[in-house]
Amino acid sequence: MFKCMALLKRKPDISREAFIEYYETRHAPLIRHLLPGIVDYRRNYVEMEGAFVFPGAAPIDFDVITEIWLADKAAYDRFTAAAAETEIARKIAEDEENFLDRPATRMLVVEERGASPAPAASPQALLDEREIIRGLSRFARILDNKQWDRLGDVFADDICFDYGAGGDQQGMAALTVNMRRFLDRCGGTQHLIGSILVDVDGNRATSRSYVQARHQRADDPAGPIFDSNGEYVDQWERRAEGWRIVRRDALWANHSGDPMILHADLENLG
Repeated sequence: MFKCMALLKRKPDISREAFIEYYETRHAPLIRHLLPGIVDYRRNYVEMEGAFVFPGAAPIDFDVITEIWLADKAAYDRFTAAAAETEIARKIAEDEENFLDRPATRMLVVEERGASPAPAASPQALLDEREIIRGLSRFARILDNKQWDRLGDVFADDICFDYGAGGDQQGMAALTVNMRRFLDRCGGTQHLIGSILVDVDGNRATSRSYVQARHQRADDPAGPIFDSNGEYVDQWERRAEGWRIVRRDALWANHSGDPMILHADLENLG
């Protein structure tokens, strides 16, 4: 895992309560929407009551410690590249002006060690984890049965995704096109999803799952095959209709076999 931290200070004319409310309801969802590959995203708000500072030491001059985890260095590079894009950088900066003292911002990459064991999961978290795992299993069956009208059973309408080619895309229509551009052209498929890890945090969750996708030729089911192997990193939200994926990053490890089964080369595989 790759971890980034930021020490952020609120604007002097904003109360602590208003600062927290804006960050949680406006800015944090914007960051998740705009930037790819976030595995976990936490805000630690400074509580001055009980704080200890040595006499003569510099005062605490920040209001929140933000932590962002990414899968690896490659995911971090994609994250920072997206943040540097002109339009994305503009949107982030404009939103930060609403609540942050931006010149006081400090950001850094850290090496994390000595993490404590995770606390025991609550019964609700276990039920949520079960529903998310069932959602991933449902997704595999939707693909293999080519039930494109059921993608909404797993993904939110405002889904953002990056399937490894072409960068970020958004919306159910774009996702459906991405799925069908390959799978409508080949024969039988089987998507095996396993080694699933789920972390639930209230109404949000992150899942990581290995995927192996096998594809047959449409007119020669006993002939050559094409396999794709990788990992799905999914961000979930609890919506009125249940848990839905709001962000997917597909991290492909390797491809083997005949890519012409999908009428695509490896560079453009989605």
